[in-house]
Amino acid sequence: MKFSAVVLIVPEEDENRAVDILKEAGATGITILKGKGLRHNERKTFLGLGLERKESLLLCVVEKLLAMRILRTVKMQMKLDLPGGGLAFSLPLGSVVGIGLAQMQAFRREVEEDL
Repeated sequence: MKFSAVVLIVPEEDENRAVDILKEAGATGITILKGKGLRHNERKTFLGLGLERKESLLLCVVEKLLAMRILRTVKMQMKLDLPGGGLAFSLPLGSVVGIGLAQMQAFRREVEEDL
């Protein structure tokens, strides 16, 4: 079985909705990291400081075929095409350890549903 890492970066206020969408799409485990985002066309305050936006980075490791379904679902439901909506991408993983048998079986069921 081949795996991909799916990364979703959304405004902090959309974090809970994004988690629900990832779970519905087949993610079985999600790691959430907090951060600050800066845009290339950032606005300046009167003191000349840039405005930072609080971001949540959601990371999940899933079966490769499941990653595409997750990305399609996230794109539609989170409206990532709109400015400031967020960003999602996947990366292929060469080697993965630490995924239990139950999680592997869950991935297999999810992929078989798409076939």
